[in-house]
Amino acid sequence: MEWTFLVALVALAIGALAQRTVGMGFGLVVTPTMVLAVGPIEAVLVVNAFGVVTCAMIIGRVWRDVDWRGLAWLVLPAIALTIPGILLAQAADADVLKVAVGVLALVGVAVSAGFASTERALDGAPLRLGTGALVGVLNSSVGLGAPVIGMFAILSRWDHRVFAATMQPFWILLSLSTVIARQVVAPGGAPPWSWWMWLVAVVPVLLGVVVGERVAARIDQRTARRAVIAFSLLSGIAVLVTGIVGLVA
Repeated sequence: MEWTFLVALVALAIGALAQRTVGMGFGLVVTPTMVLAVGPIEAVLVVNAFGVVTCAMIIGRVWRDVDWRGLAWLVLPAIALTIPGILLAQAADADVLKVAVGVLALVGVAVSAGFASTERALDGAPLRLGTGALVGVLNSSVGLGAPVIGMFAILSRWDHRVFAATMQPFWILLSLSTVIARQVVAPGGAPPWSWWMWLVAVVPVLLGVVVGERVAARIDQRTARRAVIAFSLLSGIAVLVTGIVGLVA
């Protein structure tokens, strides 16, 4: 068993823990590690496939808290913009795109966090449609849509319990759409793992979800909101650094 696979297992556990606790963070934790472990193209398939597995393990526990109407406003435009995002990634320089997305994400999160310090909330159909569309493009083009969904959660002051619950079906539907769309538009991209390695990789995901369940029961709204801001910032930094490294290399 290669050391890269062991590192990937650790990342899957931490990513699943973050996803259950905060409602986001799986892609942030797992994507950079998978890029190193299996390569950038293969990482897209692995992250989205295990993202579905992680959220599927969680959704039964949070089903009653899902905002189904809010989910529809976000996920439908996200799915609709998946293929355009893949085509954008093929047409544009991926590293330049990542740098631009990273800078915009950091500015956006900073502005959102500043807005959140006031008593106002910003929400509505146009914002939800725009958020979903942008997440769909970014998730399928650079592999990270978390900063945008985090900004929306901050601006709208979405109740964290409802947000964390709603993100599970959101990422299930979007990740499945991304995997299917990539196989249609750009077939291939599976890592050279044996069948038993895929099964073994489910174990740390389950462990992360179980531990995250206990952590989620012990954090308050304020702490959870801070965690969303932190994960959104780290996502933006991860995309920015990845793009800069790619340009320099």
